[in-house]
Amino acid sequence: MQKYNYTKFIEDNTIKCDISHRGGSLKVDLTGLFSQKSLEAIEKANEQVHAGAYQNYLGGGIAGSIQSGRSFDINLLTKSDYKKYVEFSDAVTRYFYDINNGGGDDYMQDNVTGAQAKDGFNRLQKMPVSGY
Repeated sequence: MQKYNYTKFIEDNTIKCDISHRGGSLKVDLTGLFSQKSLEAIEKANEQVHAGAYQNYLGGGIAGSIQSGRSFDINLLTKSDYKKYVEFSDAVTRYFYDINNGGGDDYMQDNVTGAQAKDGFNRLQKMPVSGY
């Protein structure tokens, strides 16, 4: 169970959001999420404190599963910050789905993203990541 309001955090810290029914990406600045110790380790490694979600287009009006990604090594995080990152990662994929919900062709509408689709998020997450 999430103890932190990740939806508000994502909305307040979004750097880039380019989402359509054909996929896209969402990039979030995580500086305000982590402890100073983790931030210093990431900075020392010359990495950015960004993470988010992306979705590839599979073709034929169908998008793949939503994946999370980051621009830093998670081994640099403290144990408590690692837990926060895992919760954020789950939350950002769901947030991406919620923004994108409703798009796609008839198949996607009926089975994954439409209002009548049962358990659409979990069904989408069973799709391939890429068509290549």
